[in-house]
Amino acid sequence: MNIDEIKDRVTDLRERVPEVRDRIDSWRDELELPETQKTETAAGAVLIGSGVVAAIINLLGGKRDAWAWFLPAILFTGGAALVIAGGLERREARIEAAEEAVLAELDSLDPIARAKVLKEVAEEQFARLGARPGGAEA
Repeated sequence: MNIDEIKDRVTDLRERVPEVRDRIDSWRDELELPETQKTETAAGAVLIGSGVVAAIINLLGGKRDAWAWFLPAILFTGGAALVIAGGLERREARIEAAEEAVLAELDSLDPIARAKVLKEVAEEQFARLGARPGGAEA
């Protein structure tokens, strides 16, 4: 590459920066993480990265004893636990939001329509699971 090609490439990259920032912001908005979950997930990612780096150092140093692998394993496991816990918290929040929305919709129906909707939903869910109401298998 000559200098002009490099300058053109830098110009192209500078022009794409706003687009990339917009994409990152939209991903952040989709996640809608509370600050504690962001911190927990970030700490987990740092611990996982630290565990991986420690494991690479052990590999490059030729360390084979169990004690040398204790720290990378603890870092990696602790980080994974934090990331998984954050994911479970997000899942729980989505479940609660869905439950509230469904209950609000059901509350707007008369009792007969509500019973019909609940029956239809239950039958559909049992069909998806491959079971029939009452414990009989499909």
